[in-house]
Amino acid sequence: MKTTLSITAVLATAAGALAENITIPATNGSLPAAGANGCAPGYYPGSDTVLFTVPYTYQQVLSIIGNYTNLTWSGSPPNSVTTNNSQALTTNDWTPGTARFYDISGAHVIETITTYSKPATGPYVEIHTLAPLTVAAANVSFYSDFDGQVWKPICNGQATWSNFTINYCATNATTAGQVLHMLHSTDAMTVGTFLGGQNFTSCGALAGGNGTASPSAYGGGNGTGSSGPSATSSPIPYTGDAVGRMSNMLFTGAVATVVVCVGMSM
Repeated sequence: MKTTLSITAVLATAAGALAENITIPATNGSLPAAGANGCAPGYYPGSDTVLFTVPYTYQQVLSIIGNYTNLTWSGSPPNSVTTNNSQALTTNDWTPGTARFYDISGAHVIETITTYSKPATGPYVEIHTLAPLTVAAANVSFYSDFDGQVWKPICNGQATWSNFTINYCATNATTAGQVLHMLHSTDAMTVGTFLGGQNFTSCGALAGGNGTASPSAYGGGNGTGSSGPSATSSPIPYTGDAVGRMSNMLFTGAVATVVVCVGMSM
């Protein structure tokens, strides 16, 4: 309980950055004004969460994901991602308002940091906006005001658990959810592949593990979304603040831990 509370405090503090005046760079990096459903006209709300655990230390994971403009683990070639924060290229100190720009699968991507925290002992917290883009191959357009990831050490530091959560608006929320779930699942798996390709099963299976259960190594997501006004199940747009959304990311992990504990005890 003490560990959970301390992590919650860290996330809550980091989320406070969202209260700052964040400047979205360039006109085409801005987010549309929200309509009655929380999205721009012609767009519909959805959300997706991917949970994943790799049997590698937090420091090892940080060596892969810890540079905001190095997205080789997400499919972008080396040195293909640019930024409006040239100073951070030297210091590797990424701050709210920093944007990165890159092209992938025919889409031009602009992601602007709203919250960023990278303590040496974890957890790593990164939240950014995603400017409107189109994935032509899937015939869908979407954008997001909350695209977050958390990486935190578990199993006495011998493994690292991650949570990718995005709340988005899309021309077809179901299709967008499928695309985003695939992308985030692949990203998480690629981090493990870069570090050696071992699969996580349990803390006890690791050398010197304490046997404490942890979230599954396999991604799971809610994939909720509506494809339009006629959808039979339309999610309610999230109206809480950033602290609430980040707390939910942590809570999702706590629930997963409980589920695995119950399964193992049986």
